[in-house]
Amino acid sequence: MTELEAKFNAEYSQYLSNFKTLSYDSTNDEYLCQNTTHKYYNFDKIVEKRCPKPTPSSPDTLIFKDKKIYCVEFKNSFKNNINTPNIKKKLKCGHKVLLEIFMELGLKIQDYKLIFCVVYKAPEDYRDYKNHIEKQSIHFDLEQYVGEYFDDIITNNVDFFRDQFIKKIDQNLPC
Repeated sequence: MTELEAKFNAEYSQYLSNFKTLSYDSTNDEYLCQNTTHKYYNFDKIVEKRCPKPTPSSPDTLIFKDKKIYCVEFKNSFKNNINTPNIKKKLKCGHKVLLEIFMELGLKIQDYKLIFCVVYKAPEDYRDYKNHIEKQSIHFDLEQYVGEYFDDIITNNVDFFRDQFIKKIDQNLPC
């Protein structure tokens, strides 16, 4: 266990949740992911505990892998239906809270690579052209935040998340 994981676990272990819970869409009573085995930090709950009113926007989960921190936002919508200003707010406010937490835990955020991810619903015909993964462009006008807030930004559908992205975090981790 890394220093980051040990300090986070000591302070926030009660906020560990599985992907199914983290990807829950209360508006439509649906889950974007089905995995209930692996647990990661429910960042929304951590932010809510720290700042109850008004609660800042934040990504759904934090995933630690070596010296990388993935801040993942699950959207149970198709790419064209996602509210861009809302995503930008989650990116900026989530980053601010993460900086505060790192300072409180005595950690240096610059020692880690921060990656912001937006995972959204795949179109029905996506599996028909599975070998044609969406171009690695950054959607939702987030490219301007690479280097300023995050080292990398990944925006892609849940099938990409399952097939490609998850393999980078843990090859045995289905969504």
